[in-house]
Amino acid sequence: MTTSDDLIRHLEQPGVDGDPDREILRLQPDLTQDGALALQLAVKRRRVVEGDRIVGHQASFTSAAIRTMFPDAPRPMIGTLLASLVRGDGEAVSLDSDRAFIESEMALILDRDLEGPDLTAAEVLRAVDGFFPAIEVAPLRRGALEGAYSNQHMIAVQKAAGGFVVFGDRITPAAGFDCRAEGCLVAIDGEVRAGATGFEAMGSPLTVVAAMAAGLARIGEKLHAGQVVMTGSLAPPQVVTAAHRSAHLQFQTLGGVSVRFADPSAA
Repeated sequence: MTTSDDLIRHLEQPGVDGDPDREILRLQPDLTQDGALALQLAVKRRRVVEGDRIVGHQASFTSAAIRTMFPDAPRPMIGTLLASLVRGDGEAVSLDSDRAFIESEMALILDRDLEGPDLTAAEVLRAVDGFFPAIEVAPLRRGALEGAYSNQHMIAVQKAAGGFVVFGDRITPAAGFDCRAEGCLVAIDGEVRAGATGFEAMGSPLTVVAAMAAGLARIGEKLHAGQVVMTGSLAPPQVVTAAHRSAHLQFQTLGGVSVRFADPSAA
């Protein structure tokens, strides 16, 4: 019989997020998506015991653009953010995959707890201290675009290793800010590639946060005061490789955030 500890140890193996042969449903075929989220959080809590820290949560598959690539994925898919994944504006990161997605995101910080399952946009807004720009550098693992993994596996390994989130250093107060209409542009190596507004995140980033709170409530968890919440890529994700040197996200009101890619030939 496969136990929860067995599944957690399986998920802690290096490279499990990019190996279809280690698909989680091979160990537990009846694992639900909520069960996979509970496992993901258990893995992250093990890392906290080892000295890391949970700083918040991140939503995936919220925009129409990325849902054309993953039409059957849950909306949103929830990931747990560790402090070890976070980088500051302008820092350099190393890509550990041949290709990575650059995802343009609107992030927010909470000044009070949010607990689902039936939060309104107004209730979410009252809990938001402010908004800021964020980039996710998400490695494109073998088989991901080809549908090699179940939703349960993708949930269980969310934010497992190799990716980074890069936060802007200026917070815009929530009062008077319309997150739905806020526009952004994404540039790779100085070339503007894509643009979007906050509406792309399920109609509003606040809707995303309410849905995340509902998903966490199903496993007995909530969004906590002081946590960061990333609400999913707005513009279509942009592919970068080792040949690229930088990405920049610029919002109308929130300002910008950049990330540099370390030159592997200089290592």
